[in-house]
Amino acid sequence: METTFYESIKNEAVTYGKSIGRVGQLRLIGIISRVLGLFLLIFNIVLCVFALFAFGAVAAIDALSHYMPVWAAALIASAVCLLLIAIVVAARKPLFVHPFIALMSKQLIDTEEHLEVETIKAEHEMELQTLRIGTKIENATHDVSFVVGLGMRIWKRLFGKKG
Repeated sequence: METTFYESIKNEAVTYGKSIGRVGQLRLIGIISRVLGLFLLIFNIVLCVFALFAFGAVAAIDALSHYMPVWAAALIASAVCLLLIAIVVAARKPLFVHPFIALMSKQLIDTEEHLEVETIKAEHEMELQTLRIGTKIENATHDVSFVVGLGMRIWKRLFGKKG
């Protein structure tokens, strides 16, 4: 009986560990997917802004080349780009860091429905495993208490009242 009890406790503990691992895995998937999604979104927006500035600079050079030499128009467009770069570097925290932190914290709190359902299922399974292990330990404790109590009563009956 002891080997089956210990094997049962071991199996319950393994199942409990797997449940905890599943909950952690689902939470990690949710966090990583949001972080990577936000990174890719910001990366694509930055690339599009660079392309927009490049096309704008070429258009500005073409428009200015009708009134001045092309090299002067290119210098003016380059100076405007350098000015924009300086502004972006000077204001990098309010432009990039703070909005990214705000998006990240919001995304960590909000989850998608399917991931939330799977996480709830995994947490429920973890709670069930906790209750099963607790029940088995309580039953074992009651069994040991009963056997010890029975042994004490027998001991008292046999050897307790000599006189």
